[in-house]
Amino acid sequence: MRAMPSIRRALPLTLSLLFAVPSIASEPGQVPLKERYERAAEMLPWRVERYVYGMSVQPQWSPDGSSVWFEEKSAQGTRYWQIDLRTLQKSALPAKPSKPEARALDPAWVPSPNGKWAVRRDGEQLTRVDLATGQQTKLTSDGVADYAYGRVPDSDIQSLSKLRNGLPDQPYGVWSPEGDRFVTYRVDERGLFKLPLIVPVVAGQAHQVPWVHFQNTAFRNSPKVQRADLVIFDMRDGSRVDLQIPQPLVFFEPTPKGGLRWSRDGKTVFAAPFNKDGETMTAYAADASTGKARALLTEPAEGEIASEKRFLSVDNGRELVVYSMRSDWGHLYLYDGRTGALKRQLTKGEWAVDDIRRIDDQGRWVYFSARGKERGRHPNNSHLYRVSLDGGSPVLLTPEDAQHDVQFSADGKWFVDTYSTIVTPPVSVLRSVDGKRSVELLRADISALKALGWKPPIPFTVKSVDGVTDLYGALFLPFDVDPSKSYPIVQPQYMGGLYAPRKFLDQNYLGAMSLAQVGFATMMFDGREAKFRSRKVQSVFDGKKATEPAFYDDHIGAMRQLAKRYPFIDVDRVGIYGNSDGGWRAARALLQHPEFYKVAVAVAGSHDYGTWIGTKYPTAEEPEFDWPTNMEIAGQL
Repeated sequence: MRAMPSIRRALPLTLSLLFAVPSIASEPGQVPLKERYERAAEMLPWRVERYVYGMSVQPQWSPDGSSVWFEEKSAQGTRYWQIDLRTLQKSALPAKPSKPEARALDPAWVPSPNGKWAVRRDGEQLTRVDLATGQQTKLTSDGVADYAYGRVPDSDIQSLSKLRNGLPDQPYGVWSPEGDRFVTYRVDERGLFKLPLIVPVVAGQAHQVPWVHFQNTAFRNSPKVQRADLVIFDMRDGSRVDLQIPQPLVFFEPTPKGGLRWSRDGKTVFAAPFNKDGETMTAYAADASTGKARALLTEPAEGEIASEKRFLSVDNGRELVVYSMRSDWGHLYLYDGRTGALKRQLTKGEWAVDDIRRIDDQGRWVYFSARGKERGRHPNNSHLYRVSLDGGSPVLLTPEDAQHDVQFSADGKWFVDTYSTIVTPPVSVLRSVDGKRSVELLRADISALKALGWKPPIPFTVKSVDGVTDLYGALFLPFDVDPSKSYPIVQPQYMGGLYAPRKFLDQNYLGAMSLAQVGFATMMFDGREAKFRSRKVQSVFDGKKATEPAFYDDHIGAMRQLAKRYPFIDVDRVGIYGNSDGGWRAARALLQHPEFYKVAVAVAGSHDYGTWIGTKYPTAEEPEFDWPTNMEIAGQL
């Protein structure tokens, strides 16, 4: 969750006033404080974009797969380039290529891929729209309050966000490949506790009158919890098929993001909801014509890979690619989709798969990104690989020592790779998926940023308090840092894992860089709780996780090690800030470690974690879900 611009603007002032430090005050021979704030403001995300060009490429692939064009912006204006994919020749275009105008539809409708239909919510019901005639027909009539079709459950909190911002209330669901059927769910939130949420500010109102939104909530171990029924609707005749998949907890979304998918032939629906324990996920295959379902495989929901990437079907479900940490590291395994038998392990070693990007059924390749495989490189940087479903070693497709972000073409034959580090600006390259052909598209221009005095952050490695594990981060300093002076150190924090930036000028990078220009040393850091480490390393946080001493000990230890390397860092003046989970951690740092942290700014902190955990894992009874609240130790302030 991002901090609002007003919060970002107020944060440096809040910290500087609380520290009241001479090192950032206006003194003879120093840059006036007002000017420092102005410099810091220029580094904020919505301003710094004026000083950089070519940070990424948005490829526009031709329908026939023969070419791709993209836009290049520079200080001189905008140009358009086209690449012939047969020859890799780059040519300038006289103007921006035009696109056929899409038909304007009601933003609350979800149109089908074949252009024949749309589905919309009508209160608690679903309605079918015939796009050719405009005729609307109800698909359901039995929806009632708190037991509605296609709606976002309150546990997602999107319902409130949409209501507050006047966003269209589209139904959740996934269209079948041919575009005539729509799978969605009916959310059952009847009998839940009505948690009152006060909305103090309403956009557009001249006179602000707070109002109360009652959110359906199941606390941990509540007798009644949110559930959902999965349903397929056929637009051609309005018929329905109820899928016999055990009712998933509703933080499982009926979208590809939630792990709900159709087979390519449209005969099967795959779902992978969390089980009642909140710790495991089971993949199911349901016959789209009868609704009959069978369980394929159950796996612990370990690691940080996205839920929707843990079980992926191959060849209409004949095989499954499964992510698991059973070997201590997150890796990929191939299963028989009919028998559930393991066929082979696809990846192995002391490194971690972090995403499955694409599966090529015909070529029998799985494309994935991973961290830590290339020795001698930064282990948090992600590279793209492919490995054969029939066995063999992974093939590296992005050779540069950097963080790689890739975008595949629709036919899967090409991808655009934009790579950078925290000290080197981005380069965008077009590559073939076999790794044999490539052409550079664009290099970022940061000359205007350099003219402002920009200096890169300092990447660093420190030891954990265990004396063994290497930990990584970035240190941001004022561009005009004076080693003879003393600078307080500030630590931004959110969720612990992989918060430190890995690529050039990302959101976290810019926030830390901006704050440093006021007069702070700013540390972005990932401790042992960071994502995509081994199970053994992360196991130190089993139980009450972030409340374990190891979390703060790693972060405090890192700042002490940095102060020894850079004596101008003053670890007697330490601040921490964050919002949401970061707000909870920031406040807790001050409550548990007042001997070290002197200032904390907690924005929208999740101080009663039990409430949030209850809405997400309402039936979980394991100790690790017994997260404490900051109210329990508020007296230590």
